[in-house]
Amino acid sequence: MEYLENEIIEISFTPEIVTITYDNNKTEIINKTKEGYKLLYDGWLKEQPMFISDIFKTQMHDLSFAARGYNDKINNMNNYLTEENKEEALRFIVYMRKRDLKFEKAKWTKL
Repeated sequence: MEYLENEIIEISFTPEIVTITYDNNKTEIINKTKEGYKLLYDGWLKEQPMFISDIFKTQMHDLSFAARGYNDKINNMNNYLTEENKEEALRFIVYMRKRDLKFEKAKWTKL
């Protein structure tokens, strides 16, 4: 994901792609393929895997396996990232872009 400091002003979904427009007038296109999901996984979950207090665990799980090429999980992500589910899909994307677990992990870690 690019433009992490910018806010999303528009998002649209087709069967093949997700198009995100940011407040800096830049557009990002994410292919709804193994490669596209791998980019999202690398940006969102590789360094900060799913944590106990995360929301959207189902989508994180599906994304993790879609990035590895599991067709059923790619289909799950493709069915989740749709115009019909736009509001929920946008919440997921915004959550994942802003997710920072440093303080949350500190609550669960003994010093």
